[in-house]
Amino acid sequence: MLGREIIVRFAEFEVDLRSGELRTNGTSAKLQPQPAKILALLVRRRGETVTRDEIVEEVWGAGTFVDYEGGLNFAIRQIRSALGDDAERPVYIETVPKRGYRFVAPVVGSAEVSVPIPEISPGSSRNWRGRVLKIAGTLLLAAIALLATPRSRHWLMGRAGNQPILSLAVLPFQNLSGDSSKDYFADGLTDELTTDLAEQTKIRVVSRSSVMRYKESRKPLPEIAKELKVDAIVEGSVSLSEQRVRITAQLIDAASDRHLWAHSYERDRKDLFAIQSEVAATIAGLIGSNRVSAAAPLGRRFTPETYQLYLECRDLMQTSSEDGTRQAIQCYRHILKLDPNCAAAYAGLAESYTNLGETDNLSKGRSAAIKALELDSSLPEAHTTLARLKLDDKDFSGAETEIDRALTLNPSDAGAYIVYASVLIARGRMADAIASAKTARALDPFSARNATHSGMVLFMAGQYDGSIEEERAALQLDPERQRAYYWLGYAYEQKGMYKDAIAEYEIVLPNDDHGIFLAALGRSFALAGDFEKAAEVKEKIEHFPAGDFVWHYDAALFYVALGDKDRAFKLLERDGKEGGGWSPMLNADPRLAPLRSDPRFQALVKRVGLRIVSTN
Repeated sequence: MLGREIIVRFAEFEVDLRSGELRTNGTSAKLQPQPAKILALLVRRRGETVTRDEIVEEVWGAGTFVDYEGGLNFAIRQIRSALGDDAERPVYIETVPKRGYRFVAPVVGSAEVSVPIPEISPGSSRNWRGRVLKIAGTLLLAAIALLATPRSRHWLMGRAGNQPILSLAVLPFQNLSGDSSKDYFADGLTDELTTDLAEQTKIRVVSRSSVMRYKESRKPLPEIAKELKVDAIVEGSVSLSEQRVRITAQLIDAASDRHLWAHSYERDRKDLFAIQSEVAATIAGLIGSNRVSAAAPLGRRFTPETYQLYLECRDLMQTSSEDGTRQAIQCYRHILKLDPNCAAAYAGLAESYTNLGETDNLSKGRSAAIKALELDSSLPEAHTTLARLKLDDKDFSGAETEIDRALTLNPSDAGAYIVYASVLIARGRMADAIASAKTARALDPFSARNATHSGMVLFMAGQYDGSIEEERAALQLDPERQRAYYWLGYAYEQKGMYKDAIAEYEIVLPNDDHGIFLAALGRSFALAGDFEKAAEVKEKIEHFPAGDFVWHYDAALFYVALGDKDRAFKLLERDGKEGGGWSPMLNADPRLAPLRSDPRFQALVKRVGLRIVSTN
């Protein structure tokens, strides 16, 4: 049977019956391949009921190990979302109960080119149903036996035995609740599933901050996978009502865009955490030989009342603003009122307090991290927070122990690798620090923070061109990131490109934080030989506005450039005593090179707890 249209129009939409591409007002909606095929099939057979079995036969075939019900339901919801259609009051796609779907909108066809439409003979639906049941039963029995060996798992998942899944990304789950205020719920579920998969497998799992750029994206999955450099994608949706929750999840091979597994769960809302854990365990099991453990970590167990609240707390933390962090603290405290033994809430509280900084908050963060680990020592984020605090305390050995434990528990935690790089710099292991920063970048490739940190590590290693490249990448991701301008300017300075450094600092000067960029500007003036402008900066630094101050470390760097070693040492001493974050970098920082031959420098290094390095 042949149809005559290639392009069919309805309302403000048009669909290409060859590719399934959906366009509205000339813009492509970029449906994923399975929904696109289904839409093309329904439009070709408009007005007819297309059975679920017929859709399965055309779109998936019999060779894929999936929950067809879950995959089909998910695809129909994607199509309806793209069309703005309502399942209860359909304008375009009508559900025919217990049978299938029917396209009901009036259409206008164009271009008279033949498009093949599959012949459906009478009774074929019944025959196909029997074949589906038989195949499904066979596959189920085969799956039980085949999942016993890694090589068989790879065959079952449609990947060659020498091509296991070694990397994966969890794309932002769609919120299909019809209420945008529930977006935090879908985002939180994405975050938790990412964490669970990272902890249960040894593969590379891309961090949340990099995948969130694809929220609402219409890019084809193979293109997204190529950008993230992953072998497989997990995507899904969540719908939340007062009493029920429905979650659909799919595991898709990146290269072929083929479904490896799909399933839908609809249960009582209080079972949400159990569903999320089951999804993670199932996918981890399918991945096979890289599996670490079958059970979710103890600290990630929640009561029905606290899990949804925990997702909201995590969402508040993602804002990275001080206000959002303080709200997250209150949110975690509310969880602990409901469940005083919730280790994950203590871990979140510890991270939030530590992010705020200042002595009192750091003390509270330390107490919360210790409490979290007392309740459950398998929480990687609590170990990472404790490592940050030990680094600040100049306990470099203790910090490395904590970060080693964190990365053993979650090998895909980009944030932990960032902390580890700083610990390694303090311990004089620069090559390892560069490798750690590189790993963080691979795990979170679209994080401006990671790019900035990587540039800092390369700066400390004396690789200024690499540092410049990383900071430029950070600014492409986030043009407002001040620290990227900071390291970019200093890298230019180290290369003797003082005008370029000054230009970078002047971009940020109107919003300078504690004189950091003012001190950097004065340093470049001094090194460039413009002592008049350097003197003007010195006057400003020494008469800073009341109630504010210039960070001791950055002021010390300025005085080093002026040749005032006495003033520089006094400021570095104060930085070390008051818990300054840069003391661990004393041995590595190239800006301090003029001080290293001074006996006071070695004494300072010893007091900080660093290894004394010979200057000969």
